Amino acid sequence: MNQENTGLDEVVLQKFAADGTVEFENYLPRSRSGMRTWELKIRDEDGSRRIVVIRDSGLNVTGTEVAVQPFTNRAERNEEICRLYGECHLSQVFLANLFNISQSAVSVIIKNCKCIKL
Repeated sequence: MNQENTGLDEVVLQKFAADGTVEFENYLPRSRSGMRTWELKIRDEDGSRRIVVIRDSGLNVTGTEVAVQPFTNRAERNEEICRLYGECHLSQVFLANLFNISQSAVSVIIKNCKCIKL
């Protein structure tokens, strides 16, 4: 988690986290979309995890839950990393934490991905 004041109000956080516990928070003051963004990895009471992305456009704060597709091997995992990076605009740092690999490994996976134009 970035150490600076992220400005995410506890009421807003509780609204999107519901009854879950935030395991990891990544704050991006200027994401690729240009908006302040918080990427949250949330563990629910039943032990499952979910990803919530909160974006502040200046006019309103919106939250989106991101679905992770199931995978069974490394190639499928790498495809999912590419999809989450390209379609859902998740950061490399967040993806590294989510998949328990290094940020540099995520960078290599994305660089080798055929479906993303960098």
